[in-house]
Amino acid sequence: DLQSFVSESQIGVFLENSENLQLFNNSKIAANVTTYYGMQLYIQNPNYNPLRLLGVLLCRAPGSVFVSLGAPYSQIILESINKFCRGVDLEVSTALVTNFPTLSTSTIDLLGNQSIGLTEGQIRDASPSVINSTLPILSVITGWNQGQVNSIIQSITNAGFTISSASSLVTLGTLIGGVPSATVSSISSTQLLTVSQNPTFITNILSAPVILQQTYVQKIVSVDQNKVVENVPDALAAYIQPVLLVYLNSINVLLINKKTWSKQQAAVMFGAVSRATQDTEGLSESILQGFTCSSVQNLPLQKVKQLVRACRPRTGRNKVVLKESQLTCMYRYVKDDSSLTFTDFPSDMLLYYSYEKVQKVNCRSYFSALGGADFSVLSSVLNRQSILFRNARDCLGLSGVSLNSTQVEVLGNMACTLDPTYIQNSDPLILEKLKNCGDLSDSQVTAVQTLLYTGNTPYGNPSVWNQQTLQQLGILPLYLKQDFWSRFSFSVRKRYLRSFLPFLRRRKVQKWRLSRLSKACKPIRLTRSADCAVGNITAVTIADEAFPFDYDSTQFDLCLDITVLNDNLAAITDKVVDSSLQLVILDKLNQLYPSGLPENVVQLLGSTSRVATVDDIKKWNITIIDTLSSLMVPYDGDWTSEQSSAVIMRYLNVSGNTLGTAEINAVGSNLCSLDVSVLKAITADSLRNANALNISSCSTDQKSVLYSIANSSFSTELSNPATYYQLISPYLGGAPLEDIQALSTLNISMDIDVFLSLNSAVIMALSVNTVRDLMGINVADVKLFESSSLVQAWEAQQKQSELNTLNIGLLLGIPDVIISTSVPLTSAVNLGNNNYNTITSATAITSTTASNNESNAYSSVNTYVPATAAVTYAITTSASISTTNITTTAGLNSTDSSSVTVIAINS
Repeated sequence: DLQSFVSESQIGVFLENSENLQLFNNSKIAANVTTYYGMQLYIQNPNYNPLRLLGVLLCRAPGSVFVSLGAPYSQIILESINKFCRGVDLEVSTALVTNFPTLSTSTIDLLGNQSIGLTEGQIRDASPSVINSTLPILSVITGWNQGQVNSIIQSITNAGFTISSASSLVTLGTLIGGVPSATVSSISSTQLLTVSQNPTFITNILSAPVILQQTYVQKIVSVDQNKVVENVPDALAAYIQPVLLVYLNSINVLLINKKTWSKQQAAVMFGAVSRATQDTEGLSESILQGFTCSSVQNLPLQKVKQLVRACRPRTGRNKVVLKESQLTCMYRYVKDDSSLTFTDFPSDMLLYYSYEKVQKVNCRSYFSALGGADFSVLSSVLNRQSILFRNARDCLGLSGVSLNSTQVEVLGNMACTLDPTYIQNSDPLILEKLKNCGDLSDSQVTAVQTLLYTGNTPYGNPSVWNQQTLQQLGILPLYLKQDFWSRFSFSVRKRYLRSFLPFLRRRKVQKWRLSRLSKACKPIRLTRSADCAVGNITAVTIADEAFPFDYDSTQFDLCLDITVLNDNLAAITDKVVDSSLQLVILDKLNQLYPSGLPENVVQLLGSTSRVATVDDIKKWNITIIDTLSSLMVPYDGDWTSEQSSAVIMRYLNVSGNTLGTAEINAVGSNLCSLDVSVLKAITADSLRNANALNISSCSTDQKSVLYSIANSSFSTELSNPATYYQLISPYLGGAPLEDIQALSTLNISMDIDVFLSLNSAVIMALSVNTVRDLMGINVADVKLFESSSLVQAWEAQQKQSELNTLNIGLLLGIPDVIISTSVPLTSAVNLGNNNYNTITSATAITSTTASNNESNAYSSVNTYVPATAAVTYAITTSASISTTNITTTAGLNSTDSSSVTVIAINS
């Protein structure tokens, strides 16, 4: 409205008008309007005096205008901001803090919450006594980065503050994230248990590094391992060792239901919890995610159906996240229940629903319910996405490549699987459905842009697109390409990114996606300068949420001073995701620390660490678990095997460091980068108390070693086969044949993903009976995954008659052979119940009956003299033909009494 009210050429006069300033000093005006007003005011007049700004307009002014105001004017501004503004703008806080060159107690008192703008360098340079004396102020400020809290904790420790009790941890408040985990380990467990009842303390520790949270929970667990559910705070329950949840003294469903659990923890407890509750509808999403076939196979069928129904989408509840093997298991329990409707099922389960069971009149209801599913759950080997869309086309009567709004609404999330041709030719409603996708392919993104460029969408003609357009597009700008971004001015892009990037960071969008966005929306510089042309990077520049939008790698290098980098390291590495800029950061740090990066610097590298060479890593100081853990955060991206090994070995080469439980949890699947000799040093107790590992990237030898250790770790749980299976299953890829055969006798209903993770040589050595016993109700998944090369290889070496006993339709086995010679002339040869066989030398009189021989092919059918005909083509029976008389069907019209010999009947 404001943009349409006044032209760009006149807006400067309008904005500076004192009456307009008074008019827009209104808290009821939308924040994006007052922000726009403040930004435009300084675009038109960069020298406008911020002291003339009134009330809420002061809250919307860009931080850069407060730089170099001097301490007296900054004090006036601070008083106004504290009076009129809600929340803290980090850029403004950082600008104001720079106006106080010397930090004193009175300065921090004046700054109050604006102290969040202090840089790591300012904190380090301040007198430790000043930082210590202002702890009551600093400890209640939220939003500190890791570099800031590390520096504050170091400073107050230097000033004599002792962290040796639970009460001292409480005193630290929001600064607790800077405390080394070893310090928490040294505090009395009973004291730490006491403060677990303090909700403020729990809120604060939840923002601390994971290693600190894990250490705290392990201290509480050590008080009484029989009361872990009672003692560990609800929000931290995911750090309880799964093995401790196996034999709970009692199942307090209400207490368990309140806590946040990992998937493995939930799976370990699911059987006991489901048996203990009558109210399946009341079970939390956190517990329901633990549903497995092995945990429910001994429950009454009706109870299992109730548990499946409890996982359906419900208003006001988060989705129950289930993996493929859980969903296929659920389907087998409910597939024959006609009393349930499609909305009674988890949406994702409908991905595996047999379309043959859907009546034509109900197909639209089926696809509407299916539209809420996450189609990325489907394994690519199944080719289910194309099958589902083919069925949807049939149901909805689709022709061509255009979908109307009604059809798009029915398909819902299936839009995420559509070819680009459908996307660009369909009703614009499809754009709203694509906002739900976990990702879009490059060709899909091109199709989205093609549709947007038509101008025939709710987003209007591209010629009138603005910041509001970007905001209305939701998550889609994350995927869009450079030619899309080129349609927006530099200033619009930057303003938009100030809100969009924090949103993406809060959602923990992967760093590589953020990097892709950064490259797509960054302005292209046509000229190269040998000097810093964009502007020197300062603490205020870094505090801008859009940083480093303005800089390419050349300008980033020229404009970033090493001292500024060192004083703002965490703030910079948190925001810089472009690898070319990260290389600049690492190069400057190597210049600053030529003998190797110190521990406190390594801890703050974040995703920048991933661009280091192995030679770089070999010079890093990694001596404590906190540093190792900080380097292994999955959110920061993947390591190469060589990098990962170098990081872990830097830690292990320090005297006293081992691969204990904390280290295994920190390293996770990166264990697969280590030599077998290193893995052999892991103790059974360490692995027993660790979280489940993903060892899919390990070599055969590595898997074998880890399985051997895991088997020793969990063998005591064999008395409870379902629990033993849940604990040992991540490591079964290294199990020998005899152990898998033994497991098949325990009635565990192995999941298909676990089956396919077994050593391929072991799978090939399994008999049909063993596979049946091993997989139980899940054996039908062998048919579902028949297109897997491993399943096909196993199937192809089994006798067909044995595969037939599974009753799941496997057809690629070895045909059986029946040989019959010298059949008496008065007898007929009955080839009954010989499906898919090769039958040779069957001799009979003029009638050979083949009863119930489904899908056999008969070839090279010959008669002996004096029979009058020979047939050399194939005859195929099918399930609908109960009896086939070969003589008649094959046209062996011999009337002689001599025998007829069927030389070969080949499948």
